[in-house]
This record gives sequence, structure tokens and C-alpha cells, in this order.
Amino acid sequence: MNGSNLEEYWRNKMNTSKLTTGSKVCEFVNNNPDHVIQILNELDIDFCCGGFKTLERACTEKGLNPELVLKKLCADTTEQNHLVDWAQLSLSELVEHIVSLHHEYLNKTLPQLNGLMDKVIQAHEKNHPELIELKKLVLALKVDLEPHMLKEERILFPMIKNMDASLESETAMCSSVTGPIRVMMADHENVGMLLEKIKMLTNGYTPPEDACETYKFLFKTLKEIESDTHLHVYKENNLLFPEALNQGTQAI
Repeated sequence: MNGSNLEEYWRNKMNTSKLTTGSKVCEFVNNNPDHVIQILNELDIDFCCGGFKTLERACTEKGLNPELVLKKLCADTTEQNHLVDWAQLSLSELVEHIVSLHHEYLNKTLPQLNGLMDKVIQAHEKNHPELIELKKLVLALKVDLEPHMLKEERILFPMIKNMDASLESETAMCSSVTGPIRVMMADHENVGMLLEKIKMLTNGYTPPEDACETYKFLFKTLKEIESDTHLHVYKENNLLFPEALNQGTQAI
């Protein structure tokens, strides 16, 4: 997804009362995050990197009936009890929210993975040789995410916060923010593919019958990382980045 497409999405954001199977998946999430994300996770529909797909396309790819899914997503949307209305945050507030919640979680959790993998491999490699491939994928995920977050915190996020702080800075930064956003979104695609491979290799994070407690904890942790990262990427791809591009366009 390039910068111009993101800007077009933000300008043409639909009225939430008119959501249809032709609406984008991310628009349903924007309408009622808690309710919609729970259903999308249950149906295994990607709402972060795949958030710009129409609901009809996303359902068709999963062999689901778009109309039935639409009814589920639109049910009980009046009960919006999420603690933070992310779309109402300023750019600076959204950056701080992402860093303090999602980056902090990953910075604490990712360093644990290597030790967990080694313990599980040592105890279970004989009966589960697929663990060797799993370790490669898990380490690749760590290698992708850690420098990615650093680039965001040191380069892109300060640019966005400066743009948010003053119109003068916004005018100066708008032409340069598109490139970093494209790079970050490409990184998100790579992370999404790694998470999908990990999910498939672990049979949806289902530990085998002979799994020890460490084995179970590893799979639980990997599932939590997937869930958190999907939400993390959704907030950046569908809220932070489009609004940053939109503000930059308005400043020109």
C-alpha cells in the first residue's frame, strides 16, 4: 500500500452507518474495535496488513459467506466499551500509546524467545523435529521486529510528532514522511508473513499431547505476540500512518 492509496482511503473514509460487504475491513474495526477484532480473530480474517481489503474479498479468500459475516460484525455495535477510542487520539498521543503499550510489550517479550526455544528443543526435538524450523522463524521475527521498532522510535515517530506539533514543521516534513511510512508498511508485510508461517507450523498454537509446561508456555507466548502485533500493526497501518499522510497533504 503506497502513500497515495493511504491518503485516498483517509479522505474517502465511509460513514460507519453505511458499512457493507464492499467496505474495507479496517472500517469495521474503526467502528467498534473490541467487538469486531474478536470476531475477525475467530474467523482468522487479517485486519492489520489486510485491513484495506473489502470484507467481501477477505471472506471469499477464507471461504466464508460475506453477508453472514457482515451481520456478525454489525451486531451489538452500540455497546462500545473499549477503553481508548484510538481514532480520536492526536498523532502524538497515538504514537505514545503505541510505544508505551505495544513496543514495550515486544521489548520485554522478544528477548525471552531464544531461551524458551532452546529449552523446548532440548527436551522435545526427538519427537518434534519441526521445532528447529520453528526456532528459525521465531528468531527471524525477532530480528525483523526489534530494528523495525527502533527505526520507528528514532526516525518516523519523531517526524510525525513534529508534524503534529506545528503547522510550520508539518509543511517541512510532509514530503519526507511518505518514504519512511512505505518502508514501515513493507516491514509489516514481512512480519505478517512470518506470523502466518509460525501459526501454521504450530497448528494454530496448539501444543502436542506430550508438551511440557515450558512447551505450552512457549506456544501461549507466541499466540499472544501474534495477537498483540496484529493490533499494533492495525493501529499504525490504518490509523497513524493514514492520518499522518492526510495532515501532510493538508499542509501543502
